[in-house]
Amino acid sequence: MNTILYHSILFISMIWPLLLAFLFIFKQFHSKLLYFTPWAALPALLAVAISSTYATEFELPSLLVGGSFALDETGKIFMLLATLLWTLSGVYAKSYFKSIENKVSFYRYFLLAMAGNFILILAQDMISFYVGFTLMSFASYGLIVFNKTALSFKAGLVYISLVVLGEVILFSGLLMIASTSESTLFSAVPENIILDSSHDLIICLIFIGFGLKAGVFGLHVWLPLAHPEAPAPASAVLSGTMIKAGILGWIRFLPVGTIALPEWGTAIIILGFFTAFYGVIIGLTQRDPKTVLAYSSISQVGIITMSIGLGMQFPEVWSVVLTGIAFYALHHGLSKGALFLGVGLFGSKQLKQRVWVWLGLWLPALAIAGAPWTSGMLAKDLVKSYTLYVPAPWDTLLPLLLSGSALATALLMARLLYLLRPSAEPYGSKPSIGLILPWSALLLTIILVPWLGVYSFEYAMNKEIFGSLWPILLSLMISIGVYRMHIFNKVKPIPAGDILVWIELGLILLKNNIKKLHNLTQYLTLLQEDIQRIFNAVQTLFSVKLRQSESFLVRWEVAITLMVLMMSVVVFISFKR
Repeated sequence: MNTILYHSILFISMIWPLLLAFLFIFKQFHSKLLYFTPWAALPALLAVAISSTYATEFELPSLLVGGSFALDETGKIFMLLATLLWTLSGVYAKSYFKSIENKVSFYRYFLLAMAGNFILILAQDMISFYVGFTLMSFASYGLIVFNKTALSFKAGLVYISLVVLGEVILFSGLLMIASTSESTLFSAVPENIILDSSHDLIICLIFIGFGLKAGVFGLHVWLPLAHPEAPAPASAVLSGTMIKAGILGWIRFLPVGTIALPEWGTAIIILGFFTAFYGVIIGLTQRDPKTVLAYSSISQVGIITMSIGLGMQFPEVWSVVLTGIAFYALHHGLSKGALFLGVGLFGSKQLKQRVWVWLGLWLPALAIAGAPWTSGMLAKDLVKSYTLYVPAPWDTLLPLLLSGSALATALLMARLLYLLRPSAEPYGSKPSIGLILPWSALLLTIILVPWLGVYSFEYAMNKEIFGSLWPILLSLMISIGVYRMHIFNKVKPIPAGDILVWIELGLILLKNNIKKLHNLTQYLTLLQEDIQRIFNAVQTLFSVKLRQSESFLVRWEVAITLMVLMMSVVVFISFKR
């Protein structure tokens, strides 16, 4: 296979989902397109499979102002995650929507979001990345509101509002970067940012713009609202791969690994760890399994955010940190995708079927918790390896904070499994072979990933597993105690979106205050008019009296009398002297 053919495969991987989405306009093609749609990601998966031999860059000069695309080492990991999740979620969706009439609408948005995801992963320049990112972001709205319920429309409103805000912020940052250089390639972006006198503002805009998609604390409110309302296959890709687009944006645009930015690094590290623990604390109070998974995603994004902060503070360790981020994203995306697809299988009325699904969910849940010999253990090992390269005090603080985060994550996974326990009511769709097969394939992928050139038998046998095992055992003991004490029955769940509730309350108070201020303004206006009328009346009365007095004084007999009086006063004063 030559390079030209490989470039053609890369191009097809981006354009094929767009073409299928366009063809859905024609009703006569619907029945045939429904067979092709689940496999729309296969060209991209093929590109990943053969990328080691043909990892070269190609350009599309006729695309807008030109576009540069390639599948670099970082892109391979993100593309592998994306292609696996989009393919298996697409196959899952085929059976999930089998009896639903408006499934064509879902597939349109599904394909558009997929195309945007592939474009941004392959992009090697700012404009192409932004186009893919924007396409994916807006298409995802259709996935969130697909069920057309009041809650889904609320989630969609919050999501699209933040998307528009994020796009404006991100575009402003990109314009500032582009204004300092003629090149829009990623290779020139870090230097362009550092050389700009407003580099702190640019970093802030880029971090917030992509942070809204990643779901870091303060920018996360759409996640716990959107995940429960989106259909299971949409939730799998939303959490598994779409929020990773924000992380990839940080990697591509932020000046990580170039120059030490200690203030930014420290701030982002602290924000990352706060996000990790905050997601767990709020998630533990939830009673909807998909909401728990949403807060779990927020927590896991916190660990990756912390890693970005380390790369900004210690550029010399960026290569190690980047490896950890990429594998952590792969591990989390696959495991979280399996959890969302699995949660969608609890609709059977037969307890035995729900028991088997529940047991299957233990695998991705244990992987998220970092259990021994899972992808989670390897991902957490890579993150813990940062401590070998960073100076004090981080070499001491990181292990402590990461251990606490591991325990917190294990507790949250225990909470999830408790909510989905087989004795509970049916939840989701009734299992069918078309749903179980893609889910099982994803579970198999989770098992195999650590062993594909990463783990070895010797490594697994010689690995000291207690560091990965104690959070699981301790969380199990704590969970049993909490269950017996019925603590969660006494805890009122925090509304999904948490700080959004305070924002909404603030907006309501502001609206009421504005209304009161408007009423006060009207009252003051009326009072001013009344005062003006009184003043005018007094002025009119005074003018009348003044004219009457003036008329009286100018009469000749009055004038002579006054003159005589004045002369008498003068004579009297002179006589006294």
